[in-house]
Amino acid sequence: MQKLCPLDLFLEICKIPHSSRDAKLLKEWIIQKAHEFGAEVKEDKAGNVLCSKGSPKICLQGHYDMVYVGDNPFKIEPYFFTKEGKEWLGAKDSSLGADNGVAVACMLVALKESSHIECLFSADEEVGMEGARDCELEILSPFILNCDSEDISEIVLSCAGGYDLIASQEFSKKALEGEWNFFRVQTQNFKGGHSGVDIHKNIPNAIIELAKMIATNHGEIIEFSGGEKRNSIPVNASALVAFKQDLKELKFDVNSFKVEQIKSMPKQAYAIQSLMEVILKMPLGVLQSEEGNVVLSSNLGKVRQEGDKFTLVFMDRGNKEEEMRKLLEKKQNVLEQLGFISDVQDFYPPWEREEGEFVTKVAKVYREHNAQAHIKSIHAGLECGILKQKFPHKSFVSIGPTILCPHSKREHLDVTSFWKFWEILKGILKEFS
Repeated sequence: MQKLCPLDLFLEICKIPHSSRDAKLLKEWIIQKAHEFGAEVKEDKAGNVLCSKGSPKICLQGHYDMVYVGDNPFKIEPYFFTKEGKEWLGAKDSSLGADNGVAVACMLVALKESSHIECLFSADEEVGMEGARDCELEILSPFILNCDSEDISEIVLSCAGGYDLIASQEFSKKALEGEWNFFRVQTQNFKGGHSGVDIHKNIPNAIIELAKMIATNHGEIIEFSGGEKRNSIPVNASALVAFKQDLKELKFDVNSFKVEQIKSMPKQAYAIQSLMEVILKMPLGVLQSEEGNVVLSSNLGKVRQEGDKFTLVFMDRGNKEEEMRKLLEKKQNVLEQLGFISDVQDFYPPWEREEGEFVTKVAKVYREHNAQAHIKSIHAGLECGILKQKFPHKSFVSIGPTILCPHSKREHLDVTSFWKFWEILKGILKEFS
């Protein structure tokens, strides 16, 4: 019987639409494959899929949705390239979905080749861990191996928790006295990135940079919106702005902004000072570190305008629940003082570090293939924290291949690390066969 190649399977996954909350086709494909491989399949109301064979001693877990960044409709065109002597897999003008599609591919091959195994394919991880939060499936295995980490040299034993903070306010309009020029200002060439693992890299936030450009030139805002996903560093932002200056007098970086003059507009703008104060003065990025590791951060992921109502979406992360709650209380107080109504959504706790038999066995296998492997806590959200709440007596570890710039068009997979991950995964399964 011909062996199934996990990388080929991932390339097949790339053809199937699976953005968060729109991944039904991939779910059905996973179920079909699981049946072909002789697994028993169960599904819950949240869209989670649990596949099992024999008397499982270990459960592999990953999510089947992705952060799709690209033009609509969904289209991923993977391509291989070489950089600095290494082979990579990227996508043309979209995110790749290696987070977490490579896990789905490897889990399915493992399901085909193993006799005693469970695989939990969870839904809507990228929009607030919704699948894990609402999971109603019963995992039998005592050990759960999450396959959603993004560095082949890391054995992850804890991760950040997080929450979405939604802040809204309606603003009144004011008349613009005197002579004004009107412009459409759009950001360009911003790189974006993951709001957890990339938050320490000082990647410019398109929303904030646009607000700075407007403030520098003393502009008045008529329209303002930006951002793609709540858990990614924004790439795009756009505003309709009135300036006293003409185009030649405006101060801006031509590589970062596209500015187009509009001939005629009503002389009205929003009295929007408190919105600008939040965007420009609210502490964002890395807020707290320990021993070189980020333990508390905040990202402004989106700004949306609906008529006179402006809404900001923050995603905050913390490796310590107490610090997360302190930050949340502080931000809500500031927002309230500035006239915003705020709402907290999808709060999930951090996954606290754990030791034991499972960690020891995983580390043993891992270091046979990667002598540089080290145990680490990460500042990104993994479903381990939520699943640990549901299954407190089970042990968790998280591993994965090296994926750079997830949640952006620059996302790319280290192909060598992918094959190393697959060998490590097979070694771990052998320990629990």
